[in-house]
Amino acid sequence: MRIARPAIRGIITIAAFTAALAATAAPRAADLPPLPLLNHFMVAISVADLDGATRWYEDVLGFTVEREASLDNGRVVFRWLRRGNERIELVHNPAAVAGPARALPPAHVDVHGFTHLTLETADLAATRAALLARGVTLVVDITEVKDLGIKVLFLRDPEGNYIEIAERLRN
Repeated sequence: MRIARPAIRGIITIAAFTAALAATAAPRAADLPPLPLLNHFMVAISVADLDGATRWYEDVLGFTVEREASLDNGRVVFRWLRRGNERIELVHNPAAVAGPARALPPAHVDVHGFTHLTLETADLAATRAALLARGVTLVVDITEVKDLGIKVLFLRDPEGNYIEIAERLRN
């Protein structure tokens, strides 16, 4: 069987184009220097009421203020909260605007972007009891998510941000 020359030229042209495109594409990970170890540092949450949010994270979840700083002549305030290895950065910018309201979990993941903060506990039932004693209203009570290997509950901070508390399931 004989292939017409224009078809051969087309194949060569496509092959040449593909090779040229590959040569100009982003480098492959194997060709790049190794990325140093990255550890979780903190989650930043923009809040309208910095003092109210701070009190809530202290009183309800046991965080303490670690550091505070500001930018723009004190207009934008950053407050770092810590509990063990966990850090939350509360950011107050009076010019910030409210974001879109999210549906209740699990439908809250239907909007791209930050969905929730997850904290881990070794005893979800005891954590639930302690939260209820502090007057917290649960958004989602203890729910087992076998496919993820966890059981969780959800609550909401005073700014409307969801917080998931998770316990790993034992095999």
